[in-house]
Amino acid sequence: MRRKVVGLARNFGWPVNRQGYAEVDAEYVEISCKTESEIIKATADADAVFAPAEHFGREVIGHMRKCRLISVVGVGYDHVDIDAATEHGICVSNTPEYCTEEVSDQAMALLLACARKVVASVVRVKAGEWDSLVDARLQTEIRPMFRLRGQTLGIVGIGRIGRALVPKARGFGMRVIAYDPYLDPGVAREMMVDLVEFDRLLEESDFVSLHMPLTSETGHIFGLEQFKRMKPTAFLINVSRGGLVDEKALYAALTRGYIAGVGLDVTDPEPPTADNPLLKLENALVTPHTGYYSEQSLIDVLRQAEDEVFRVLGGDLPRNLVNSDVKEAYAKKWGLTLA
Repeated sequence: MRRKVVGLARNFGWPVNRQGYAEVDAEYVEISCKTESEIIKATADADAVFAPAEHFGREVIGHMRKCRLISVVGVGYDHVDIDAATEHGICVSNTPEYCTEEVSDQAMALLLACARKVVASVVRVKAGEWDSLVDARLQTEIRPMFRLRGQTLGIVGIGRIGRALVPKARGFGMRVIAYDPYLDPGVAREMMVDLVEFDRLLEESDFVSLHMPLTSETGHIFGLEQFKRMKPTAFLINVSRGGLVDEKALYAALTRGYIAGVGLDVTDPEPPTADNPLLKLENALVTPHTGYYSEQSLIDVLRQAEDEVFRVLGGDLPRNLVNSDVKEAYAKKWGLTLA
């Protein structure tokens, strides 16, 4: 009986690698799921599963009797219960290399939009308000703006995307500092980035850009206390995970003048509710989690996720194994000898 690989249908639209599936004696099936019970039914007999964004909790994973791999179609994997997967001898992989340029571009785009008040300006032009910056009414709506050259960007988390942002900010003449307790100081020196303590980054930065995973340690790392430490002229940029920011505290910071504005490509939850007060603020720019997207990145992520499936069904471990602790349980469950 051929093995089964399930994609929870999100209109992937990629040309399936038929030869790759044939080489591991598997077939690809795409199934639309909206509820947990539907996911359980769709994945119960799957040998591998693609996980774009649907929640793979303990209950779902407990029913995946044949599964060897949950291949996350993306960088973040907080929608998968890693502990449960490890306990059941299931590998979890992600695709950390596919959208580095796109997400760092999105961060820079939001930074520029905030700095130059692009959205507020466009809205007023479309409303027929072609006014001078010296107009008294526009002084509070468009002003102040500051020259970008010479301003400080503080990057929180210098992984692939954070590192890709560095030369883009430097191209605009910005000074770059960073906070990352896990980064080798030698790597920072090579990038000519000053590693600083978190509080110092908050106090010195004109823009703070978040580039870290959402974990028990990083959840709501930005709350009211952190916003109060920032400059009142500073902007927060978040293209990582909405849960890094306490949105109630963010709303308070924006309306009380603790910070000047925010550019978000992520919210908590997603999508934001219609009554989310951030959506009504002019100094809050929100895009619909599209930072990952380009036509090229869609091909890259799907191919990389697919390659991980072929590796595992071919008897190897995935290249980007998230739960490294699973190796012993995985080998025992499937009678494998792993190098």
